[in-house]
Amino acid sequence: MALERGNLIKWVCAHHTYQANGDILVGLDPIYKYGIVMKVSEKSPSHFLVIDCVDARWHILDTTYDKYEILSEG
Repeated sequence: MALERGNLIKWVCAHHTYQANGDILVGLDPIYKYGIVMKVSEKSPSHFLVIDCVDARWHILDTTYDKYEILSEG
């Protein structure tokens, strides 16, 4: 399912702990933010403007790199 305007989503913004796996650092225990998708980029369809439900800050998500989950369709 693709992100659309009005979707309530959660995404990983950081991790509580990390584990070294050779030369790679792997995040454990994700920290989530919750927000509503407000705009889909016209130039790059993988970029979304999201407003945070807790502190009303704006975030830009790139679905190429950011892990997210759709909680509700708007």
